[in-house]
Amino acid sequence: MKFRLTFGLIIAGLLLMFFGGRGLLFSVLPAQEIYNDDCDWTKLHANQRVHAYLDFVIDPFMETTEDGRSVSQIYTVPDLRVQEDNKIYMTHYMGVLVNSSDYSQYDSLVDASWAWWDMEYEELGSQGYIEFDGYLRKMSKKEKGFLRDCLMDTGYTEEEAEEAIIPYVMMKNQTPLSSLLMFGGGILCLIPGVILCVVFFVLKK
Repeated sequence: MKFRLTFGLIIAGLLLMFFGGRGLLFSVLPAQEIYNDDCDWTKLHANQRVHAYLDFVIDPFMETTEDGRSVSQIYTVPDLRVQEDNKIYMTHYMGVLVNSSDYSQYDSLVDASWAWWDMEYEELGSQGYIEFDGYLRKMSKKEKGFLRDCLMDTGYTEEEAEEAIIPYVMMKNQTPLSSLLMFGGGILCLIPGVILCVVFFVLKK
């Protein structure tokens, strides 16, 4: 029992400090504006902080459920580029993780995105946008497979889909306050854990 309590406190403290510290770090790192003309999506990397005014988002390619209830979906974020023929193409794709509380906001943006694509109105973003500030995490093999299948369903070959996928998911940043509280909570867990470890395993020898 003492062993479990001691190492439970230490592990919990280290995990809280890690995730809280990472959140604090992300909050001060300069963000890459992913829709800047000079931003090459193929050069983005995991754990990079990113910022965007999302004005074009399309349907989700993966859903996570708990007890039969949808808790999150990964929506598809395309990179729109004007090609030599002066037409706009979706050249690359990655994901953005959306919690169920934000579904309606993103679903409205999906509808507006397709309406613009079908030329129902002229200016992209005039029907609204979503400001995103967060970081990139690497897609799991399963997530990438779902996105690849979705692209192939729209006419991409497997090779074309592989080339078009940017294998990252955009994750929302924690607020600096929540990160700070998490980091502080980690310290409060770690200190008694270390003290108990010294008492039980060092001083008693």
